Amino acid sequence: MSETSTGAPDDVNAPLPEPRWTVQWADGPVPDERRLRPLIGHGGPVRSVATAVVDGRPVAVSGGRDNTVRVWDLATGEQLHEPVTGRTDPVSSMTAEVLSVATAVADGRPVAFSLHDDDSVLVWDLATGRAAGEFVALVESTVLDGRRVLLTLGSDRTLYVGDPLTGRRVAAHPSATGIALLDGRRVVLTVDDVDVERTVRVRDLGTGEQLARSLEVVRTVEIDGRVLAVTAGEADQEVWDLATGEPVGTSPAAAALSGGVDRPGVTTVTVVHGRAVAVGLDGEEPRFIGPLALDRRNGALVRSRARETAVLDGRTVALTAEADGTLRIWDVTDDRQRVNGMRVIVAVGASGTAPALRPGPEQDGDLWHRISGRGDGPSDGGGPVLLTAERDDTVVVRDRATGKPVGPPLTGHTGKVLDVATAVVGGRHVAVTASADHTLRTWDLTHVHADAPSRTGHTGTVSAITTAVLDGAPVVVTAGADHTLRVRDLRTGRPAAAPVTGLEGEVTAMVASVMDGRPVVVTAGPGDSLHLLDPVSGKHLGEPVTSDHGRVLALAGATLDDRPVVVTAGADRTAAIWDLATRRRVGEPLTGHTSRVTAVATAELAGRPVAVTGSWDKTVRLWDLATGRQIGAPLTGHTDWVTSVATTLVDGRPVAVSRSRDQTVRLWDLATMRETGEPLTGHTDPNGPMVVTVAGARPVVAIGQGQAVRFRDLATGREAGNEYALPLPVTALGAAPDGRLVVACGPEVTVLCPVAG
Repeated sequence: MSETSTGAPDDVNAPLPEPRWTVQWADGPVPDERRLRPLIGHGGPVRSVATAVVDGRPVAVSGGRDNTVRVWDLATGEQLHEPVTGRTDPVSSMTAEVLSVATAVADGRPVAFSLHDDDSVLVWDLATGRAAGEFVALVESTVLDGRRVLLTLGSDRTLYVGDPLTGRRVAAHPSATGIALLDGRRVVLTVDDVDVERTVRVRDLGTGEQLARSLEVVRTVEIDGRVLAVTAGEADQEVWDLATGEPVGTSPAAAALSGGVDRPGVTTVTVVHGRAVAVGLDGEEPRFIGPLALDRRNGALVRSRARETAVLDGRTVALTAEADGTLRIWDVTDDRQRVNGMRVIVAVGASGTAPALRPGPEQDGDLWHRISGRGDGPSDGGGPVLLTAERDDTVVVRDRATGKPVGPPLTGHTGKVLDVATAVVGGRHVAVTASADHTLRTWDLTHVHADAPSRTGHTGTVSAITTAVLDGAPVVVTAGADHTLRVRDLRTGRPAAAPVTGLEGEVTAMVASVMDGRPVVVTAGPGDSLHLLDPVSGKHLGEPVTSDHGRVLALAGATLDDRPVVVTAGADRTAAIWDLATRRRVGEPLTGHTSRVTAVATAELAGRPVAVTGSWDKTVRLWDLATGRQIGAPLTGHTDWVTSVATTLVDGRPVAVSRSRDQTVRLWDLATMRETGEPLTGHTDPNGPMVVTVAGARPVVAIGQGQAVRFRDLATGREAGNEYALPLPVTALGAAPDGRLVVACGPEVTVLCPVAG
């Protein structure tokens, strides 16, 4: 996102106190202020999460059943890189599912580990999002030519021979299927897949020298319990006993096999020094036969999660293969260094002597637990706490010493919580929860949650908000799908008048004004009419006003020649000005838009009242309310419907703010009739409400984004304070005095106020 330039003074980038939006009051249960922004993007259940620090930024790493690993900036909620995936099986075209993720610092760089259901463990550089290596499976530690070596197996089935003191590779054998001891030499069995041919080879483990010749099997039969293979030799046929590996004859013996029972499936026999040592099988991995098959060190090289770690000189270590193929050993038992609660893994140096390396204990889940730092909970100010995922889809914060809950559960997930991690964001302890509902959620654990008595409010979704002054006190007026209008004291939330009931239809737009010294509320519903209401008595002030719009889509108030007027926007592609005292239209309709007018706001430009309209024709237009004429050319730049407009002052200059279904918010200088700065992006919910307010001395735009409200500083384009998360999608927003913001989500109303962070 590029910063906007609005003709601000040179010190516009100087640090300002970061506002924090908190609840002043709520109509209904007080929203849980521990709830922060949700992280949305996974296409399946999120089963694992870990945290790290990248370039000074706290991040979360998540793995989901959509087979992706994602990296999230916890301060902004944005993804840092494209999602990464495990390997795709070339036969089934299935991508390996992510089972678990963990993070660490290796050689000073933050990395993430992802465990996949094909038993591979990949390593990702969190700064770049690129692969940085992979875990390898330990096969065994052995002595080869007088030196200790490690035999490890990559997820691509390459058998590596490595020196544990230097970490360097001694040899590599692709497509390895078994190892054995042959005449005192360690050998490895491999298969080369070339087109449809599968060549089986036996090689020296240390040098890679090929030791055997492979003979094609022309027939396999069973006679008296013995399985014999007939091969095509250079000059004649040979017969081999597949139980012992010994030859049993040549052409005469082969001729005698005519009475045997055919046993298809063996394709080749590998022969060393006149003895068969291995067979190739049709569609299966080749295997050793005869005495080699009984060697305890022989067998299929099966990848094992339990062998991703081992014990080296009394320390638990993990083995990784770097991108350049170098084997590295990492100490995962050193608990002395931590970064924001995250374990730091340091490389193990050479010990000077050949270490005794043996497989570690079965600790598949425990290793991940300790690397990710789970259980190293933050403090709530009274002592360390633990986070526990409950069966009711909640997370409970518990005192680590007593196990008792600290405050109510963290609620909001609609599926089972599968994992929890912690981080420090902006100096505050934050929890990140992963859920089967395809989302991650973030929670401020330093904020003390306090329950408050429930208030009686709307029983249907709140659809419109405005503010007014009643008996010298600011009030907030809300209308809902329950066909009621409610008036509450803006400071306390207490009712300032009895509810107005019996409204005809749902109120879709509303504005407050003053007529003859008393407050009046103008409402519009799904039809063509405007209604004037006394918010105190609830009485209608005269008959409804027919607008001729077909449908009124938006309202804004203004003063024209010292008279209160309302500007309407309609489905008939026009806007209109209405005198509240006479209930008549002022002048002719404002024409020019080529599609329905969906938004309207008013302002003062050079001492004259003006209106700003937005339309489905993708334009924003400016109108002189005194003459009814359009000012200048349409403001263009949006590529889809304009859904909201608002006006404010930025550095003393009048501006219009427009939001579009193209997922951008644009800023227009009304004096020059030009767009200023780059569009604000990252708002994926094009239908959410938008309003302009003030946080401290800075004008900000508040944008409804699903179940959250996001704030952007109009002078810089930057985030302005914390995103505020709510239990339901935001349906309406209203600006109130002193920078307060009225937020509706479902039937509940909450008033937020900015405080210095």
